[in-house]
Amino acid sequence: MTDGGGGTPRGEFLARLGSGAPRGADTGEPPPTPAARFTTSRSGPDGFMESWTALGGTAERIPGEELPEAVAAYAARHDGPLLAAAGLGVGADLLWPDCGSQAATGAAVGVVRAVAAAAQTGTVFLRADDNRGRAAGLLPPACIFVIEAGTVVDTLGDYLRSVEDPPSQLVAVTGPSRSADIESTLVIGVHGPGEVHAILTG
Repeated sequence: MTDGGGGTPRGEFLARLGSGAPRGADTGEPPPTPAARFTTSRSGPDGFMESWTALGGTAERIPGEELPEAVAAYAARHDGPLLAAAGLGVGADLLWPDCGSQAATGAAVGVVRAVAAAAQTGTVFLRADDNRGRAAGLLPPACIFVIEAGTVVDTLGDYLRSVEDPPSQLVAVTGPSRSADIESTLVIGVHGPGEVHAILTG
């Protein structure tokens, strides 16, 4: 007796359930990784920027040495202090975490480093240990994400499978913060920055 579709015999199926062995365990090979399916294929830095801007973010690609000027130009369009995570090498009014959380809440723009980005979904990845927590990328109403162009992968899964030393917190940001929790009304900037800008270097 089979499962009705010409598949696995019933007895074999039940025996496998009883043993707790997954399908394919008898071959010693891991199951294949399913291929991601998307209606539009995007890859590389250009693909990431296309996905990111489609979500409502803005983006630019510059040589690495021009980062301080690009950050300053973006921050100048906002009224208030610039908050930067330590180690980015940009001129900032406030440096996280030295400035403390009280001062950080008054920042107009935050700037943090992303460890990678996914082109297909327009997602940036932030490690809590890299930016000393989430405050610099969460508290200001606008945020700049600095991404090395060489770290852009195709999908979220491509990046997650490559992480060998996961931090206590890994944050995936896909466009401006948005929520429709209350009466299904979409509101931007509720749980984080409502304005996001990606700067790809290299």
